[in-house]
Amino acid sequence: MNAKLGLSEPPGQDPSPPTRRVVAVVELLAKHADTPLTLAEICRELGISRSTGHAILHTLRSSDWISRDPVSGRFTLGPGLPATSAPSAPMPRILREPLQKLCTDLGMAVCISEVRGGSIAVIDATAPARERPHVPAGVRLPFVAPFGREFVAWAPPRASQEWFDAAGAANDAYRARMPQILAEIRTRGYGIERLTDPLLRVYAALLALDNGNVPDPVSMRLAGAVADLTIVDVLPSELADIEAYSLATISAPIFDERGVVVMSVSAQPYRTLSAKQVRAVGTRVMEFADTATALVAQHAEN
Repeated sequence: MNAKLGLSEPPGQDPSPPTRRVVAVVELLAKHADTPLTLAEICRELGISRSTGHAILHTLRSSDWISRDPVSGRFTLGPGLPATSAPSAPMPRILREPLQKLCTDLGMAVCISEVRGGSIAVIDATAPARERPHVPAGVRLPFVAPFGREFVAWAPPRASQEWFDAAGAANDAYRARMPQILAEIRTRGYGIERLTDPLLRVYAALLALDNGNVPDPVSMRLAGAVADLTIVDVLPSELADIEAYSLATISAPIFDERGVVVMSVSAQPYRTLSAKQVRAVGTRVMEFADTATALVAQHAEN
């Protein structure tokens, strides 16, 4: 086991094997940043017992050094892992402090997402004290219409059409509505997700189906079913009646230095808001997105 962990030392020079095991876990997860690992895979790779691995992971999670996908149980590096300097730190760690401030300013949970391997993955989330984000870090949804509108509203027509078609057949009303919605998101600067019972049911089913791999056709068709069961987003003429609906998220895009949407930031009200409150939250998430866009560009330069 010590050989696998790199713990073999000359006699009399014990560098604290328990500490080295913690370091080994962090290094392993860093090596597999794009392929999250299960507890069993971590223990097998490092040659440690399950109880030891569980204890290390529990400690690292308590400090947000690692994150655990609530569905697949796989582990990745977390937003709380310290960095020597902001420019050299990986995303989303650079955005952790601004995200906490956004949460405090809005008084509601917020999160950052990116498109990864055919899924929209929540890579960081935070909530006010003694609360948990409604959509926590680790959640993944298939990147098909109507999910991820903020990622495709600024995309070339071919890319947005592929996103739309991936969900399968849709009713005529939805097909006519979606181009209007994407145009409104570009004008307004943010998307609005209505909180409905069908959305919650589909959301729960998608989480249950997620196995950490590329979404299968069943998951993609299920995601597309939201369009047949709900009214997607909010058009200008509907904003006056917004208090009639609970809202799940209000999301704005984060761009890279080329003007491509690479992430999105979402407020999670999970309650009704007035039209004035929606505009206020929308303004704040757009301000955060502008800050994040600048930080993304700075990160790319270093």
